[in-house]
Amino acid sequence: MSECRSRQAVDGGARVLGIGEILWDLFPDGSRLGGAPFNVTANLRRLGHPATFATAVGDDPLGREAVASVRHLGVGTELIAAADILPTGTVVVALGADGSPSFDIVTPAAYEALVLDREAIEAVVAWAPRALVFGTLAQRFRAVRETTRRLVEAINFEERLYDVNLRDGCWSAELVRELLPLATIVKLNAEEARAVAAILDCPATPEAIGERLARDHGTRATCVTNGGEGASLWLDGSLHTVAGLPVAVVDAVGAGDAFAAGLLHGLLEGEDGPSVLDFANRLGALVASRPGALPHWRPDEIGADGGQRSSR
Repeated sequence: MSECRSRQAVDGGARVLGIGEILWDLFPDGSRLGGAPFNVTANLRRLGHPATFATAVGDDPLGREAVASVRHLGVGTELIAAADILPTGTVVVALGADGSPSFDIVTPAAYEALVLDREAIEAVVAWAPRALVFGTLAQRFRAVRETTRRLVEAINFEERLYDVNLRDGCWSAELVRELLPLATIVKLNAEEARAVAAILDCPATPEAIGERLARDHGTRATCVTNGGEGASLWLDGSLHTVAGLPVAVVDAVGAGDAFAAGLLHGLLEGEDGPSVLDFANRLGALVASRPGALPHWRPDEIGADGGQRSSR
């Protein structure tokens, strides 16, 4: 983990560990690197947080290109394994007239077999990350879930972000119920909030979901996004809301992941609820205005307030 240590010394931000899928989003006009928890992690890196990502890619051209791209984005590759048999993950993406995406997730894929051995986990423990990022897709597989749980048990993470990201046919109520207790922060869109509320047997409001998760699991933050209608954040017993921003949507792929990164960034920075929510909302809107899950952007483009905060 020496590469991560050197970045920490330069940036001084909170160390972040992401775990889960890395894959190629196959758009009609070409392929782009993606994977929800990786997108969150890469955006946090751009916000000044030293970051590394645990996953597996195939021993194939797409896998080698993925590792090179991850390295180019400044995210640590020490925990990316090369699978001998399984191919690098891919997803066929189709965009609706309003820029909303649909996904055809190809399986099997290398990230499904992610395992960190004892030596790797000890190295992560020594690196002492302050935050963990995970989602649902890769956690369908027992090896990934067990590795994630071992990390949670071994490391005293200050924050653990579960960016729910439910994909059709790739989740179950039992899986979500198993993952929710691992999180201190849960981020959902409006449709996912209805699904999780049904699992929790509570009203599908941010406040009701937040209160139930806090009562049952000690979750401190629950955030529900609603596209152009804005978002709500239940944080430490208080509810905050923000209106949607006017934006010409190019495609919505990655906008929610960018929002999640802004959310975790603000909480790690110790910002209050309204500031956290405003910053996340601005970052999500910025990414929605550009093509692909990880378009180029600069912190000073997020807005005067956001740019100033993100440079700290």
